[in-house]
Amino acid sequence: MKIVYQVLTYLGTIMILNLLANWFFVSKNNGEKYIDNYISCSREVKIKVNPDFFEGQNSHTSFFKYTILFKGIYGNSGDFIFKDDLNNKFFKIMRFDYYDDKFGLPQSTSLDNEELYVKVDPLQYNNPAFGTKENPIPIFSYKGVNKQLMTEIRTDEKGEDGRYINKSIPLSPTEEEYHYNVEQYLTYVMPKEEFKKRFK
Repeated sequence: MKIVYQVLTYLGTIMILNLLANWFFVSKNNGEKYIDNYISCSREVKIKVNPDFFEGQNSHTSFFKYTILFKGIYGNSGDFIFKDDLNNKFFKIMRFDYYDDKFGLPQSTSLDNEELYVKVDPLQYNNPAFGTKENPIPIFSYKGVNKQLMTEIRTDEKGEDGRYINKSIPLSPTEEEYHYNVEQYLTYVMPKEEFKKRFK
């Protein structure tokens, strides 16, 4: 009985310390509360992807989400930064870890010179502090103007030659992924001061 009590005390102490670690060290906004507000206020803009490559164009954003038994759990987004030839602004497509490793920067697939309809926050779009290479306007949903954008991903199936089979899928984020991208951005990536000004 004494051993059981000691084990329970030990587990309880670990749980309490883990909760305290999350309380003090995890910094996040109440993004889930404002997802629908952000999406409903977003506007659709027509842009054209400039094909010129520059250093840092394909990047990622990492952020600390929470701890489990004192192990840090991180989130990540694959980012593609480009200049818009129509408005001369810089944009950043952000796709968060919804598809795990299957997609691998899909937003960089065949987008050179493509005309896109993108959904953006008008407050960021009209703010001169946004739209630069250093602070591009984030994009969480986009689609082709003249055609459906497609990409290929590898499946777990193998063909007769023993190689994994690729399948063609739509490149543009689904509504479910759009919702998830916005949630992750508002909760973990948007600076706290900007979040307060935007929603408080």
